[in-house]
Amino acid sequence: MLLRSRNIQKIVSFFSYALMANIFFGSLILSKGLFDLYLNILFIIPFLAFCFLYFRRLSINKTLLGVALLVIVSSVLNILWGNSYAILFFKIFGGFVFYGTAYYFLFRLNGNKVERLFIIYLRIAYVVALIGIFQEISYLAGFKLGYDYSLFLSNIRCQGTTLGLLQVTSILQEPAHLGSVMAPAFFVSVLNVMGQKNYFIDKKASWLILICTLLSFSLIAYLGIIIVFGLLLLNYKKARFMVFAVIAVAVLSGFAYKTLPNIRLRVNDTAAIFFGKKTIDQVNLSTLSFYSNGFVAYKSVVNNPVFGAGLGSHSVSYDRYLPELIDPVKIAHGYGLNKQDACGLFFRIISETGLLGMFAFILFIIKFYVSRKKHKYFWIMSNAILCLFILHLLRQGNYFYSGFIFFVWGYYFTYKNMLRQQKKDNNDDLVPATL
Repeated sequence: MLLRSRNIQKIVSFFSYALMANIFFGSLILSKGLFDLYLNILFIIPFLAFCFLYFRRLSINKTLLGVALLVIVSSVLNILWGNSYAILFFKIFGGFVFYGTAYYFLFRLNGNKVERLFIIYLRIAYVVALIGIFQEISYLAGFKLGYDYSLFLSNIRCQGTTLGLLQVTSILQEPAHLGSVMAPAFFVSVLNVMGQKNYFIDKKASWLILICTLLSFSLIAYLGIIIVFGLLLLNYKKARFMVFAVIAVAVLSGFAYKTLPNIRLRVNDTAAIFFGKKTIDQVNLSTLSFYSNGFVAYKSVVNNPVFGAGLGSHSVSYDRYLPELIDPVKIAHGYGLNKQDACGLFFRIISETGLLGMFAFILFIIKFYVSRKKHKYFWIMSNAILCLFILHLLRQGNYFYSGFIFFVWGYYFTYKNMLRQQKKDNNDDLVPATL
């Protein structure tokens, strides 16, 4: 549908920036409770009202409707069987409808042009990086108001120091969240810095995004770097690049392990618990959260292998199954860590939707993946988004954090746009030359 006036275009532009900024606003929570109230809904509610007035006809994809009905039926049955509670299901399912509809309309209003919204995301990521670097400089200068944002944003945690530097969070809640949400921007930035061309942003912005992400000193950010180089290897497959990538990953991994105590502790504790050298009550909180939620997800899928225990049920499964692993009294200091989001999307999907849900998500990733050989720049957006997906699978289980729903739509529309462009290019090739 064509936008009919400049005023409409201005409204769409405003909402485009507002909803893309929402990706970074996870720490801005108005109130917490049974239904957490995030600042971003202040933009989404009027945006949805505008969309319902603008789009006179609405259609629902049959495949998406079928998936929704399957999730509803399986979740309702699990509620009846006592595996979950109705309020938990409605909270998550309602969130999918709310955010999914909003970001779908956002793509529709922008002509399904992923690159337009992706560039806005990168511009905002650049600003977030600037704030992060300002935070680090303020810390070194002893200017507390410039780095400790918990003074006026209570959900932001001012982290400890590493190598005499602050673990920057920018406007995100913690360094791990910064590493996760910046992953797509990091992918683009690495590509720009390593090559002669600039994709979407210039080299100055790329360097600042790289520096800010590295200054988070978070394990998730450094895992993201490894994933970035892995995906670049997958797409380039050149001997020179492969050697460089392997060396870069090895040096970075060795540096992180040797010099960053938090990462070294987590790696050592994780290895110790898997090899039986430590028990779960002897490890750090991050490893405790990962291992305990992994155990709960395993027990949930063993008891409900096909459909899981129902959407939103992981916290119920946590309370039910964790005592089989250890007496909760022994881990009172860390009981309930990440039990709402399962510590990672892999654990949460398999716990709540079973093997079928995990299969569907992996199939989605494979089916709509765009490799470098398919198109000259659509592959960049596809792989950048895939970085975020992988990090979410490993260490971020909130369905609505870091713009996950936006990136799901972005991944899908990137593939569709690539097919449309390929078809256009093929048709252009068939046009005979003018004599």
